[in-house]
Amino acid sequence: MKILPGKIQRLPVFRSDEKPFLLGDEKHPVPLARGERLPRPDEPQELEVFIYYNEDRELEATRKLPSIEVGGIGSFRIRNANDLGAFIDIGMRRDILLPVREQRMPVEEGRMTLITLQCDQVHRRLFASTRFTSWFDNTDMRLERGDEVELVIADKLDAGRRVIVNARHIGILFTQEVIGKIHEGARVKGYVRKIEGKDLIVSMQKEGRELIEDAVGRLVEFLRHHKGYVRLNDESDPDEIKLRLRMSKKTFKKAIGQLYKERKITMTRFGIKLISPPGAEHT
Repeated sequence: MKILPGKIQRLPVFRSDEKPFLLGDEKHPVPLARGERLPRPDEPQELEVFIYYNEDRELEATRKLPSIEVGGIGSFRIRNANDLGAFIDIGMRRDILLPVREQRMPVEEGRMTLITLQCDQVHRRLFASTRFTSWFDNTDMRLERGDEVELVIADKLDAGRRVIVNARHIGILFTQEVIGKIHEGARVKGYVRKIEGKDLIVSMQKEGRELIEDAVGRLVEFLRHHKGYVRLNDESDPDEIKLRLRMSKKTFKKAIGQLYKERKITMTRFGIKLISPPGAEHT
């Protein structure tokens, strides 16, 4: 049985005749944190627990599960800070230290901060880091242009945003490829736009014909949910189009152009109106 520090695992109750109760097996026993309850005899004798290092640098299990595991990334509030670093509550029994040397920039007490959780097996401890380029890289990228990916929005760059791609790689999201409002820590759907050596460029929108087809479908769906009308046209402000429809003005104009040719919309003075098919009002 492999015990993984920093991971949520299901472990059998190995011995419960003395305290602390042990989980795992004879070769890999792990104590359950003091004060935590074992399942009743009539319940399955297996627990879902989080494995961590306690004050004595020994492995321990807790039934209080955090919202992040080793290798993951998430936003958490800084509880307090001192010369050692900052302490973060990730939802388990112990706060996690964000050491000063692992801070890309100094963090502020009380602020939400995007971190990755990592494990130092030499010194037997879990710790947080905001130096994402130290823990995520672009080696062994099994991605192709057009692939759908999960993006976690990271720090601001002059040209846009740094992003974590599929919780494994570092990518760049240029400002012109952003749709709608985003903030650090947000998880959004994205698409691979370009891979050049170890540079990974991503977008929040599809490209080419697929982009227009997707935009047409989303626009029709938006109209159906807003009584068949939207007060936007090809003269509307690009930021308003992005905010309401999550597409660029260029894409919006192509989408309404296609829908107009297909006679699915009419153009009014201030917006566009969906043409209901015959009999739709009775369905």
